Amino acid sequence: MNHIMLDLETLGTDSNSVVVSISAVIFDMQTGKIGNTFEIGLDTYAQEKNGGITDEETLAWWAKQNQAAKDELARLIKVPVDEALSEFNIFIKKNFTAPSKIKLWGNGATFDNVILRNLYKRHNVNFVVPYYADKDVRTFTYLEKVNTRAYEFVGVKHRGIDDCKHQIKYCTDTYINNRKQNHAN
Repeated sequence: MNHIMLDLETLGTDSNSVVVSISAVIFDMQTGKIGNTFEIGLDTYAQEKNGGITDEETLAWWAKQNQAAKDELARLIKVPVDEALSEFNIFIKKNFTAPSKIKLWGNGATFDNVILRNLYKRHNVNFVVPYYADKDVRTFTYLEKVNTRAYEFVGVKHRGIDDCKHQIKYCTDTYINNRKQNHAN
């Protein structure tokens, strides 16, 4: 397993948005098997002091989300940003002998991965995953013509771990089915 699905919950859509939580799930693209998970809440005040952006549209969007999603964000203990980023690095190092071989998936070419990398940069913490590891779920599903809405969501929408597992399901199903078709030809 050298793939990680990443999901951030944020207070904006800008590349320097304030991050409320980091969630990640290790998985095997060829089988769909789920591995270890990571989830942590982040203190938002320090991020705002270091240039983190909160936008009113996203706050209004969060206000309209169901209570279960809001409760999921609230249940996470908010740790100092540097500690959260270090913990994520430790999780990666513990689960991968060669971080350079990781495929780090985020949902959107300009969202999860970019926001996470900018957060590391703003807080002067080195991220152990190289830039060339970044992969994009939205581009993958667009190119493969995946109807993501056809997949039933299991869990709580906007709980990072559940979002990751949902994205893993349709990405791995598509990958596995395409490999079967290619082998059949």
